[in-house]
Amino acid sequence: MPPGVTAPDEYAFGDDVASRDLRASGPVHDVLVEEVDADRLRNLPLVLEVDADVAAVRGAYADELVGRGWTSMPDLPAGDDAWTQGWISADGRDALALVALDPEEGEAHVPLTVLTTLPDEVADRS
Repeated sequence: MPPGVTAPDEYAFGDDVASRDLRASGPVHDVLVEEVDADRLRNLPLVLEVDADVAAVRGAYADELVGRGWTSMPDLPAGDDAWTQGWISADGRDALALVALDPEEGEAHVPLTVLTTLPDEVADRS
């Protein structure tokens, strides 16, 4: 995983942040189920430190996926307090999207939700 991103054993946020996270990731999920097999789409909750280099995090995922022939999905919805970035495989069967909340004052970390059809062993290397 890129620097500043960790995979917690359980969801690391309270109800208020979880609600913001769902409002940000829900519309992205809805777009992805139109593109790929909805039964294979799953949510991987990660943690993004607020001082992490977001461009480097986004770039690390982009480099890995584009290097495998994936293309960017530029029209993913982003709420007012979140950013998104997504890719789809060359054959259109798989997708991976990042959804991260913009931090509010006093937050040291925020959810980085990965929506993907990739199996665990592949997604964990991303």
